[in-house]
Amino acid sequence: MKNFIPAILVLLACFTLSAQGNFSLYRNNGNNLETNFYKKLSTNIKLDRSNYDGSPFMDDELQLGTIVLNGKDEQSFFMRYNILHQRIEFSEVNDVETLKMLPKDEKLIVRLNGKLLQYLNLPNMPATYYEIVKVFDENTLLLVNHDKDVVLPQQKNSYVAETQKARIKSSSTIYFTSDEFSTELDNHKKRSVKAFPKSDQSILKEYIKENKIKFKDDYKGLIALVGKYLDLKS
Repeated sequence: MKNFIPAILVLLACFTLSAQGNFSLYRNNGNNLETNFYKKLSTNIKLDRSNYDGSPFMDDELQLGTIVLNGKDEQSFFMRYNILHQRIEFSEVNDVETLKMLPKDEKLIVRLNGKLLQYLNLPNMPATYYEIVKVFDENTLLLVNHDKDVVLPQQKNSYVAETQKARIKSSSTIYFTSDEFSTELDNHKKRSVKAFPKSDQSILKEYIKENKIKFKDDYKGLIALVGKYLDLKS
């Protein structure tokens, strides 16, 4: 797990970031980019004109967010997270026609609509953008991989299938990763415990019961459960 420590150290620095800066340190193929690297990206993204039910984005509208480089330099842009195509689309102005794709670089962290997003390439996990739910320390994280797929209509009647729209199906996978192991977690009272070593499961079950831990979309239940597991190992 040591190979992702530098990226997470950058992430930890972001939580205490207060000063505004610029992107003069950002490098591309060994060359320094100028202050606003948006202007250095030559082409706009090709907008998805596909006709299907559902949205490819985490939030449809462009939101003013912040991109942080190396945990210290930051700039604000209008952005949205295209989950279907796994890309952060950003612009200096609130206009979708001017959007460009943010480079997939672990040094870049995105604060957008109350969420912290980072492209991570971790062992035994998909290389993609993750929502950082909780940083316990530089080696221990709770992450969410948001995913969207296009599902084509399936009907025995070919005419009906041709006239129906494809739809977007949303899903998410929660990961707990540490020095010891990485595993998927289920945001569920009973199933979540099964991801941990059997020797610890009975204690974790009792902890959930005694403290009446609730497993909701805010992930507070999972955060408490992981915290208890880490206490057992400390």
